[in-house]
Amino acid sequence: MFDIVDIQLPLAHVGSVNAWLLRGDPLTLIDTGPRDDGALAALEDGLRREGLRLEDIELVLATHHHLDHVGLAATIQRRSGAIVAVLDRVADYAQRYAAETERDRTFAHRLMAHHGVPDQVVADDEGFWDFIRGASEDFRADRRLADGEHIRAGGRSLRVLAAPGHSTTDTLFVDDRDALAFGGDHLLSRISSNTEINAPDRAHDGRSRSRVRYLDNLQRTAQMALSRLLTGHGAPVTDHARLVEARLLDHHRRCERIVAILQDGPSTAFAIAKRLWPARTVAGQPLLVVWEVVGHLELLLAGGHVAERTGDRGSVFELTAGGRPFPRAPHTTAGRRPARRRPAPPLIRQR
Repeated sequence: MFDIVDIQLPLAHVGSVNAWLLRGDPLTLIDTGPRDDGALAALEDGLRREGLRLEDIELVLATHHHLDHVGLAATIQRRSGAIVAVLDRVADYAQRYAAETERDRTFAHRLMAHHGVPDQVVADDEGFWDFIRGASEDFRADRRLADGEHIRAGGRSLRVLAAPGHSTTDTLFVDDRDALAFGGDHLLSRISSNTEINAPDRAHDGRSRSRVRYLDNLQRTAQMALSRLLTGHGAPVTDHARLVEARLLDHHRRCERIVAILQDGPSTAFAIAKRLWPARTVAGQPLLVVWEVVGHLELLLAGGHVAERTGDRGSVFELTAGGRPFPRAPHTTAGRRPARRRPAPPLIRQR
């Protein structure tokens, strides 16, 4: 009997999202998919193939607050009476999901304008927010989880580990006994996770340095004794330390490209984005490219390689005069022994 089942749910613009069914006491679902008819039908079909109904779910966990991971939480809660248990930050966002989304939208518009995105490009991005509104719903968590506590789920004891970066609410659920974790979008096998930039008051230090925080948490994850990381999208990660090293190298290389662009003179984040990606990508995903560029600029700012000049028209970035030389590509695990991993038992089935 497989006690973990991957139910893949359709997700517009991305492809699919993984909902993890944990057979055991209590019957648990980790992540729900977006609130739409296609995802709900796929979830019910996946449960039916396991001899189950939506009404049988007893516990819902979520790895973070994004719509593709909590969109159906309220639906499942209503139909099954399942307990919804999420990190306290997820709970705070979820109970005011529509209002928090509008707050994020307002801040995102200001952020894009500040970093050089033209007004018409900002206006044309409204479909992004329409999608979030349509695929999400407020819900009230039955149990608020704290970083470091344990919860019984699917016959397992899962340790709650807050690891913000991709979002402010990222949560890993770690089974230390079997050396596996459910990681949401913290570390994905095929793509590097973006890091959202939220209003400064969501950050403890008054500035949302999400990319710096994300890489710090990735390096902490690399030192964990895991045999398998079950992700929010795509295949499980089976060598997390090596993948973290690859992701750090990706960040280093993009920082190198940004430094090369700034050698031509000061620039806004959006102007840098236009030299990194095709025009269609930049015009179609202006918020995501601003997040990506500003995140890497935060790394360069932290290293003293770049300076930021802020005025009435927003921020302009330039290379520092006499700043520290940009370092060679890092080798994060070479020369030291990674955390010992235990072999993973053949527990997982895809649906």
